[in-house]
Amino acid sequence: MAPGSRRGDMLGQQHGPAEENREKLCGSLYNAVKGCVEEGFKELEEERQKAKRESARLLAEAHEAMAEAKRDAEKVVAMQRDLEKHRAALKKEKATMEKAHTFQTSKILLDVGGYKFTTSRQTLTSIPDTYLASLFSGRFELTTDADGVYFIDRDGTYFRHILNCLRDCGRFELSSDVTSGQKKELAVELEFYGLLDHVLPHHAHEVIGRALLQRACLNGTKREL
Repeated sequence: MAPGSRRGDMLGQQHGPAEENREKLCGSLYNAVKGCVEEGFKELEEERQKAKRESARLLAEAHEAMAEAKRDAEKVVAMQRDLEKHRAALKKEKATMEKAHTFQTSKILLDVGGYKFTTSRQTLTSIPDTYLASLFSGRFELTTDADGVYFIDRDGTYFRHILNCLRDCGRFELSSDVTSGQKKELAVELEFYGLLDHVLPHHAHEVIGRALLQRACLNGTKREL
């Protein structure tokens, strides 16, 4: 065999184990790198899932905090409404007490044609542009008797209707048991006090209607005769 051939075989035999070692080393490195990469991806996935769970927890806490804040705001609004109602009730009660106090301190005693009545200045002046509103408006100097009673020279028989009308203006209705004759006498008093339209708003029409009816009946009787 030629010397060159033997040298080549020897070199091949010398490089064979080194090549195998190199391949083994590369395989080991590849597996190590692959394992590191897979481990890194696994850790990243775990961190991502952990971040996702943390985000969900924080979002749930935020929703709960918002719901609690909304409930607190509704409670505050309800408390404000209750406070406003309480203030309104106190204001109404204060006004009522002031009105009652004014009513008590402005008591007026009247003698109307021998009939005694007790009322207040507020009642007598409750409807403007009437005789009593003008009389007790404070523009005129009035005198009383020794008992502090104001005298009005009118028929006092129906004056209770006058006072009831002043006390419940807009809601007062004349009792149905008042006869036509009494209503006629009452109309005279109401007209004097300027309250006829408030108590008997259709009185004038009724008088005219009755007169026309009587005239028609009379004319018909004359024609028959």
